[in-house]
Amino acid sequence: MPIGWDDVDPDQAYAGLLRAHELGVTLFDTADVYGLGRSERLLGRLVRDIGRDGLVLSSKVGYFAGTARHPYQPEQIRRQFDTTLDNLGTDHLNLYFLHSTDFGPDDEYLPGAVAALRELREQGMIDAIGLCAPHTFALEWADGTGPRAAETGRWLRLFDQVRPDVMTVRYNLLSPRYPAQETDIFTFARHHQVGVLIKQALGQGLILRDPNRSPRGFSPADHRSRDRDFQPTALAEIDRRLAPLRGRFGTSPAALARIALGYALRHAPDAAVLVGFRDADQITTTLTSLDTPLHPDEVVEITALLHPDTHDERTPARAVHRG
Repeated sequence: MPIGWDDVDPDQAYAGLLRAHELGVTLFDTADVYGLGRSERLLGRLVRDIGRDGLVLSSKVGYFAGTARHPYQPEQIRRQFDTTLDNLGTDHLNLYFLHSTDFGPDDEYLPGAVAALRELREQGMIDAIGLCAPHTFALEWADGTGPRAAETGRWLRLFDQVRPDVMTVRYNLLSPRYPAQETDIFTFARHHQVGVLIKQALGQGLILRDPNRSPRGFSPADHRSRDRDFQPTALAEIDRRLAPLRGRFGTSPAALARIALGYALRHAPDAAVLVGFRDADQITTTLTSLDTPLHPDEVVEITALLHPDTHDERTPARAVHRG
């Protein structure tokens, strides 16, 4: 499935890549399944045109199995990695992520996948290994009972076995906030000295959506056609939650991008934020919105509007060590 690739104009998308670089972007993140290689090849075009020096290139593996038994079969990982290098026109990656946490029944493909990525790192083919963090997480949940405890415990075991250098974390204006006694994923990452890339800071574009326009439709080939976040009920809930914010700060994409990205950077100033775009205008609007950073008073106001039952500043959570 060409994930997130409906109606992408390659020339306009490439113009967006060039514009991003002109505005100072050096980290470019992609994956083998984004457009089934088309995203990587577009980025490879940028590498050819501006050169590899100074670029931080990140890609992922774990969803595309080809004809192999599983995407994380070591031989399949190596085939996908070689294809990714060819698509990008480079001889190494700065970051290579385990894109999925599905390692087969009883995680049978986990040891082989970890060994394959560590071998690539030892060979100098990649600089860092990445792992996707859960969308919601508090370390203390693992001490409880029920499905949430089981899921948290399993991910902690994955973390202990993978020992990633970097994690991707979903975080945006609508993400839950955690009480001071809980260790969230950012505090966990700092304790383990793991880098963080924030994804979906713009909610896959939904935070910037004009609520007065009809929702965009997607073809069956695009994952968003089945993503519940893009269904009418979910869109209505997002609009309800964002209404106070839009009423206070406006509804223009620039105003909302400034708030969304500033909020994420305020929460995790030591993280990098990944933002998607379709063309040069979109990425220009998004990046230049940060020319006016959020004032601390604005952060307090935003938090009060979105999360009226919490406070802006969390007391630092306990840095609990496991493993």
